[in-house]
Amino acid sequence: MLPVWSFLAVTLPLVLTPGASTAVVLRNSISGGTRAGVETAAGVNSGSVAYGLLSAFGLAVALQRWPAIWVVLRYAGAGYLAWLAVGSLAAAVFPPPRPVLAPAAPVRRAPLSNISEGFFTNLLNPAIATLYFVVVPQFVPPGAPVASSVLLLMTVHVSMALTWHLVWAAAGATLARALTAGPARRSLDAATGVALLVLAGRVLMSGGL
Repeated sequence: MLPVWSFLAVTLPLVLTPGASTAVVLRNSISGGTRAGVETAAGVNSGSVAYGLLSAFGLAVALQRWPAIWVVLRYAGAGYLAWLAVGSLAAAVFPPPRPVLAPAAPVRRAPLSNISEGFFTNLLNPAIATLYFVVVPQFVPPGAPVASSVLLLMTVHVSMALTWHLVWAAAGATLARALTAGPARRSLDAATGVALLVLAGRVLMSGGL
């Protein structure tokens, strides 16, 4: 029997701790409304599903055999987070012009843009890779079917994470009217950019969670 409750105790604090995925969901929700936040949340958790499938079907073994893959993943993740941070900081310093007649209108982006941004945020996040390639296998009992066990634990994790991200998506849309004004919005973009830069530095300097 899988130790699901033990897995919950370990992963719930990780889910509730704001990180790169939460920052991206909140940012897109504020700028594009609940729909943009939901799309980004879907992309974020699709990245987790991708890691769950890779873990379930054997990439963890490849990482143990060729650790250089981990180094590439870490640098790629740090670079992507830094790229998102630069975008947020640029928006804080050079805010985009907003419509005069409807200054609070959300900025509509293509759904694929939000989904792909969320997807790559998680796909290039070594913390998520560590969760699925190092932590999750520890909860598979000896003799249990590895693939089905990992997929079940993935479902538990994604269910928690998606629920939490949807809460942030709704909160961001609710706060949008108050935060789209000049100083408030620029402060938020600046704070998000700094947070993403810090996360990028942590990813670059550490090997995991």
